[in-house]
Amino acid sequence: MEFSDKAMKLPHTARKPGPAVFWLCLVALVILASCQSPGKKSVPARELRRLNLVLVTIDTLRADRLGCYGYSKIETPNLDQFAQKGVLFENAVCQAPLTAPSHASMMTGLNPTAHKVRNTGGFVLAGFETLATLLERRGFDTAAFVGSSVLKKRFGLGQGFAVYDDEMPASNATGGGEAERRAGEVVDRAVRWLSGQAGKPFFLWVHVWDPHLPYDPPPPFREKYKEHPYDGEVAYTDRELGRLFEAVAKKSPDTLMAVLSDHGEAFSEHGEYSHGVFIYDTTLRIAFLMAGPGVPAGLRVKPQARTIDLLPTVLELMGVPAPQGVQGTSLAPAFQGKGLPASYSYAETLFPKLNMGWAELRGVRTNRWMYIRAPKPELYDLAQDPGETTNVIGGHEAEVRDLEAHLNAAGGANEKVSTVASDPKTMRQLKSLGYLGGASQQEFVLTGKGTDAKDRTEVLRLLHFAMQTDGSVPVPRQISMLRQAVALDPANASLYSHLGDLYSRAGRPDDAMKLYQDAVKKGIRTAWLYSRLGQMYLRRGNPKEAIIHFESAATMNPHDYDSLENLAVAYKQTGRIDDAEAMLKMILQSGEEYAPAYNELGMISFQKGDRAAAQGYFEKAARLDPMYHLNLARLYKMAGENAKARTAFEAFLAAKGSAPEFQAVVPQVRQELEAVK
Repeated sequence: MEFSDKAMKLPHTARKPGPAVFWLCLVALVILASCQSPGKKSVPARELRRLNLVLVTIDTLRADRLGCYGYSKIETPNLDQFAQKGVLFENAVCQAPLTAPSHASMMTGLNPTAHKVRNTGGFVLAGFETLATLLERRGFDTAAFVGSSVLKKRFGLGQGFAVYDDEMPASNATGGGEAERRAGEVVDRAVRWLSGQAGKPFFLWVHVWDPHLPYDPPPPFREKYKEHPYDGEVAYTDRELGRLFEAVAKKSPDTLMAVLSDHGEAFSEHGEYSHGVFIYDTTLRIAFLMAGPGVPAGLRVKPQARTIDLLPTVLELMGVPAPQGVQGTSLAPAFQGKGLPASYSYAETLFPKLNMGWAELRGVRTNRWMYIRAPKPELYDLAQDPGETTNVIGGHEAEVRDLEAHLNAAGGANEKVSTVASDPKTMRQLKSLGYLGGASQQEFVLTGKGTDAKDRTEVLRLLHFAMQTDGSVPVPRQISMLRQAVALDPANASLYSHLGDLYSRAGRPDDAMKLYQDAVKKGIRTAWLYSRLGQMYLRRGNPKEAIIHFESAATMNPHDYDSLENLAVAYKQTGRIDDAEAMLKMILQSGEEYAPAYNELGMISFQKGDRAAAQGYFEKAARLDPMYHLNLARLYKMAGENAKARTAFEAFLAAKGSAPEFQAVVPQVRQELEAVK
């Protein structure tokens, strides 16, 4: 019988493993131990005012793309009406132009240097009191509904939420789940949860993703904003949030509501497309609205407000001071016409360093100044130059000294930053959203030195247009653009990753192999690079060379189950069956429900003559991924269980029959299905 060995992936501990397996287990245990961090002491519970709380976060929303912020080319009636009912902060900013760090700052009232979530992917919020944990401990029902995999529960923002709905739609492309879902679905689920609340106060967080790239609004917004699809996504989001606002109003008038964007978006200003690379106002400035009990209607606050100010503001309105150590300040005094303390807002982006191999950027913003510590430092007078076009650092030494002092207090020089390795599904999802980088190690020192992102704007332009997924740029042209980018920035590991993907899409495996080998020669050392080389050697019938590369990948990232499962396949092909079995069981003993590992164990069990064990493994694999119904169907057929075989064959065809990669086997599977009818 011929079983399907399609999936290639990787592990955690087993019986009679070879020395390489024991060594990899030790590496994994050391890394897992290093990820543990002691929690901070919790604040004693106090009685809160009986207010409900609804927090809405809109990803990638520029404040200047809402009607209430003065933009006349869009219709956002629901957010505009919300602003009229409460307070609008005209000069609000985030602490990092990236989703995960910005949300962590909202939920903790801490700067990224304190809560330690420094990038999207590779960091987990742990050991800190969050708004959800504070309210849950005081008897609140808590629920969160998020629109993107960048906020999956595994990244730590789910703590304190009794319900954390991060389920994304199914997808073949990302190996089990899409990376995002529409605002309409998120709002639907949030409204259903809200309708079931009774008696207890509640905290509901709703995160919508739509304004994020790619800009693809649904009808009728697609047609209405054809020339400005980003605006179409914002207008669509406004419509869906209108349903949420209506449901909240019907549920309870005693509800405090806050609406924030996590960061802005650049449309080629300063040579940036999207966000994450620079810390100018195009991506730091956010929308920030509040309404409800204790919030006056129609108020516009001009002084600077920050994402870290959300938590202390909400808690003060509820009657409880913020926990000790919170770095934000309550904005509630402004509601009574009182002044706010002159605030310094810390800002950072580690994306250039972790994702591109350039220098990180850190800065301090006030009501007037924006100072950026970079290889070529910058100072902008926001009062005279809101577009940050003229660097005036040469004529303001006193201001620079003051801002540098505050920057050092927020995050000193030579800070060490450690990342956490991600599993392959997470990496694929992040990459589909433009976040996967080419980080070559798990610990970084923030020196502020290296390549200045300002000197790589042409690379950013080429990368942006080369990664368009709407078909507007043909694949050969995309390949040409990325080859230019590699020539301009040969030490940038992420460029090799993207270019290798394009070579694979174009059916050019030899070019991909040469590209990866060149990357190794140039000193690039990443888990994904060794894993891809291992896959290519395995496909070329050279499992011994594949083992060398897969073991290197597993050392760098013990959570890369794709590589560990591929390593098991290579072990099996070289006759190391015990090592292969140990490697696969190691994946499963890590707690990961990983279909390819069950499938491979099923094939090994069948090879050993243990059909009962093989059936058990195939059944578990098929439960997780319908693709593996094929192996299960063939085993049932061999056992003469035709009814079960028929059901399994049909399940495979229903789930995978239309996928391009399975078209070659579909005719054969249909013949096998007819044979058991």
